[in-house]
Amino acid sequence: MTEPSSEDNKAQRPILVPAVGLVLATGLGITALLGGLNEAPDPNPPALKVATEIDQGQFKTQFVESRVTTVQPDTSFGDPKRFLEVEAKVTNEGEETASAGSAFQSTLLKITPEIKPKYGVITIVPTQSGPSGQLQPGVQTKVLVRYELEPGVKPPDKVTLDVGTREYLKGDFTPARGWVTSSEEKDDKQVPVVLGQITLPVKPEARS
Repeated sequence: MTEPSSEDNKAQRPILVPAVGLVLATGLGITALLGGLNEAPDPNPPALKVATEIDQGQFKTQFVESRVTTVQPDTSFGDPKRFLEVEAKVTNEGEETASAGSAFQSTLLKITPEIKPKYGVITIVPTQSGPSGQLQPGVQTKVLVRYELEPGVKPPDKVTLDVGTREYLKGDFTPARGWVTSSEEKDDKQVPVVLGQITLPVKPEARS
């Protein structure tokens, strides 16, 4: 009997079909179905290098640095907020505009030490006309991912991100087509595929 080729095995990797509708509709449904972004099946994922271009399927990404930054409110009301901010250069490899706040952010599976912002992680694309959330096809774009720090909390000296991937669902098992966060089965559950881990030193906030 002829053994199946490695390419055949790769092509037959199962995809979580029930997640498709939610992911295509909101870009966020995969998070809940996978049990949250902090699940990672591989205890020893490979190390990724800072500033090296990483192929995430839908995106090619360079993680530049991490730092502490304070953001002033848009109006005179409200207090300044401190963030641990991760800067990345992201190129959308797809043919359509993608969301930085759902599609790209969904590939950041876990941050260590854990930071749980009260109002969620903020992902923006800074532009001359103000913050945006769009990643245009084929254009390398600066992206800022912000984790709010509670008052009085000392930021860590470094952070480690578990980085995932996105794959294009071609409709082999369903009429739906589009990009989804890559997953695999482990212990009868679907969990995100961890491409690797990247560790970034956290630069202290610059003082004027």
